[in-house]
Amino acid sequence: MCRKYILLSPLDKVEKKFGIRLNQNTLLIPESYSVSPGDSSYVITSEDPQELQAYKFGMTPYWAKSAMDLINARAEGDKNPSNDPNYQGANQIFLKRAFMKPIQSQRCLVIADAYYEWSKDKKPYLVYLQNKQAPIAFAGLYDRWKDTITGMVSASFAIITISANSMLQSIGVKRMPVILQPGYEKEWIKSTKHLSEVLGMLNQYDPTKMNAYPVSDLVNTPGENNALMISPIGERLQSEEQPTKSTTSYYGHKRKDPMKGSWGQDRINQNKSD
Repeated sequence: MCRKYILLSPLDKVEKKFGIRLNQNTLLIPESYSVSPGDSSYVITSEDPQELQAYKFGMTPYWAKSAMDLINARAEGDKNPSNDPNYQGANQIFLKRAFMKPIQSQRCLVIADAYYEWSKDKKPYLVYLQNKQAPIAFAGLYDRWKDTITGMVSASFAIITISANSMLQSIGVKRMPVILQPGYEKEWIKSTKHLSEVLGMLNQYDPTKMNAYPVSDLVNTPGENNALMISPIGERLQSEEQPTKSTTSYYGHKRKDPMKGSWGQDRINQNKSD
């Protein structure tokens, strides 16, 4: 699953990374250590691929009689119920009524920096891309729903998931969000893409380019939103290249630190220096 993620990158960095601009009517959202279901967060849609917009996390299909708040959409549809990481069958998300239209024409990039996942023993981890790659884009779907009672129209999104890669499987995680490869973000929201091409982008991310480390149970506390949530409380799942001397000097570390150079520790150090 992917039910909680982080977005700390400043707007100018997001705009530069994805070659877009902020819609003048878009709700300005503060940085968040805990984007959760029901929160508004930034997306880039196939309808307006040059603009950054704020939609609600938790999709309600246009035909629903009441709010549904679907946070995730399985790439395989009803196939692969055991979440086999080696599943070779077709991605049949298009057979699910809620996602039948969105997968065809209402795809979006869900902008994030990293996300939280829980191990088989319910311990939270921060999952991120190595080499400080952020922001990143999850493959998402969106829709608009009109409340028949209030008449209000809400725009919302869901994140597509796939069976977990080997790194996440090592701690008992069964599923992961589809993280789009660099260069594929614009392809994902291109309206001319054939469905077969779209489905072909729904893959696991290379585990050798990812990492994760345990964080505190603050992640489980509703309303909590601060840097302590991403502070490491244990070692990373995989080793990473040691930072250069210049990086070491910048952060002022002179002792050996097994977490030095990790995504979260760099963010914490950066916040301390701001």
